Amino acid sequence: MGRITRIATMLLASAAMALPVAAAAQEATIAVVPFNVREARQDSHDFQGIGTAIADLLATDFRGRAGVKVIDRAPTGRTAALQPRVRGGMIGRQGAVEAAKLLGAQHVVVGGFAADASGNVRMDARAVNVTTGAVELTERLQGRGDDIVTLVQELARRLAGGMSLPATSGTRNASLPFRALADYGRALEAGDRGDRALARQLLEGVIRDHPDFAPARSALAGLPDR
Repeated sequence: MGRITRIATMLLASAAMALPVAAAAQEATIAVVPFNVREARQDSHDFQGIGTAIADLLATDFRGRAGVKVIDRAPTGRTAALQPRVRGGMIGRQGAVEAAKLLGAQHVVVGGFAADASGNVRMDARAVNVTTGAVELTERLQGRGDDIVTLVQELARRLAGGMSLPATSGTRNASLPFRALADYGRALEAGDRGDRALARQLLEGVIRDHPDFAPARSALAGLPDR
């Protein structure tokens, strides 16, 4: 093999080795913190889990996009919980950014959910660049309580555009009534704190009543047997 041929071979090999590194450098890493919940109703217990469920559905959508890495829910929730809170005990933009920095994310999504006594709901969300602290996009969606899954999917589409993420390759989730979605969120929270029995009970209830809701099946399959 001639000297020129050997040099060309070495250059090609170096280029091939550099491709995975370049691809990894272009990967977008996102943290989605649990949404703050503001309820204007007496039955506030019904809202427990909603903020976690919304964040989980957003994270699931982002994971279905090529070149996107989403920080796992449990470490995101634990890290965000340690940050200083703003008025009303809510997670603010600065606290979310600090949590995302600790987790190594490039973007963080933080938001709030509110409902009134008539069943109307509103979601506000921000996508923030963790490095600069700049807000990349602010969105607000309104609808009815049983339309939350559809609203979250639209919110994910808009936030992804603000963060310049590629199109999703995932499928759309089936709709879910408000109370069932809250049970799904409570199940995720129970699993994250190690209460697998409660998590399994809640997930099995959601699947029994709403067998087409794929995220509940995935969460149940991911629970350890013991």
